[in-house]
Amino acid sequence: GRMPPGRARGGARGAGRGARARCGAQRVRVEAQKPLGLVLEERARGGIFVGEVAAEGACAGEVQVGDELVLTSGVVYTKTEDYGGVQVRKGAEKVMMPTRGETFDTVMAAIGSHPGHETVVLEFLRPDPVPDVEADVEFGWGVGAAASGGESAP
Repeated sequence: GRMPPGRARGGARGAGRGARARCGAQRVRVEAQKPLGLVLEERARGGIFVGEVAAEGACAGEVQVGDELVLTSGVVYTKTEDYGGVQVRKGAEKVMMPTRGETFDTVMAAIGSHPGHETVVLEFLRPDPVPDVEADVEFGWGVGAAASGGESAP
């Protein structure tokens, strides 16, 4: 029941890369005005991750270091009008853009495209801490095996 809406749509495309991290991961959605108080970093193996969260920043308490940015809003202008030789962008629309497959610069430009009064919508993937999960599984199996072994022993 934890599958976010719309994940099945187009899920096959990104199923290979990063699919392992999705298992047991939770989605975190944040809406905040700039400055966001986040340092985003691109990792060598791909993906954009939170490197720092400012304690007093707009995302403090909601976003954690290590969260992967998977979706950001961006403001696009659907038309321009000419006022005496001056091009004025009109028809601003907020669109949601998946970050996978986009360059770091494109993602940062999308975040930067919001006027100051406009909230930025960010969606992160937070993997469960891997060592804990593995330790729990191993521990669980160990206890189960020992207990059943103990019961069946004469």
